[in-house]
Amino acid sequence: MKFKKSIKSRVKDFREELGLTQQQLADEVGVSRQTIYYLEKGDYNPSLTLSFKLTEIFQKSLENIFYQEPIIKDILEGKSLAELKEIAEVANIGFEKLASLSEIDDEQLNSSYDEKLLVKIAKELRKEFEDLFEKEAED
Repeated sequence: MKFKKSIKSRVKDFREELGLTQQQLADEVGVSRQTIYYLEKGDYNPSLTLSFKLTEIFQKSLENIFYQEPIIKDILEGKSLAELKEIAEVANIGFEKLASLSEIDDEQLNSSYDEKLLVKIAKELRKEFEDLFEKEAED
């Protein structure tokens, strides 16, 4: 199994490092300010053309500006401590094991969690298993 991932960006961090407003960056790359806003918020995946323009302005690699992160990380980080403890209790796993889901990689996921437990965790997070994890293709 593997984590489903979303694309994240460091556009806001790099824009602020350069002292640019959203409008100034938008003008530099030829898009609207709203596009920059949604890009920074994570609600917009840029075209390759826009991505490469950003690499030129920021003088950073594409991999430094954009990266993938497991979807479950945002979900777990959005929960309170009390909610996480309750989910861990209902799913019948240790709190630390549940919390570690936001920090492990696919290999650790496979060695530490079975599908049945992940289905239970997804259910307690009010998500479908398929929204958070994907089964690897069998050979």
